[in-house]
Amino acid sequence: MPASLELLRSIELFSTFTQEELEKIAPLVNPMKVMEGEILAGRGYRARTFFIVIKGNFMLSFENGKAITLHNKGDIMGWSTLVAPFQYRGTVIALTKGEVLTLPGQEFYLLLQSESVLSSKIMDEINSIIASRTPYHEA
Repeated sequence: MPASLELLRSIELFSTFTQEELEKIAPLVNPMKVMEGEILAGRGYRARTFFIVIKGNFMLSFENGKAITLHNKGDIMGWSTLVAPFQYRGTVIALTKGEVLTLPGQEFYLLLQSESVLSSKIMDEINSIIASRTPYHEA
């Protein structure tokens, strides 16, 4: 069952989106419960799913041994679904049980390719988030 527009609107990534923009994204977004210890993404594997934290604690670890924890509603994981070569750069593991929103990477990517204004808004937000994480995944 797709996520509600109200839930999407409550997430920082989508907070400035119009009703029409949210209606384009909502059919792709599905809630998923996760169990403690569940691996959501593996470094080097094909990036298939973009994740947004709703609740729970997640560790994102990188090849250089550095890691960060994500636990705020709206934190994102799996942005590699939108960037070539479409492989996860880190491994994501659930440290607690929780809930995430999932977007299928290929469908999300195709939506952004067909909607330039929407793409610009999302990519600007994602770039800001990535820039804030840069110290954690640089060698």
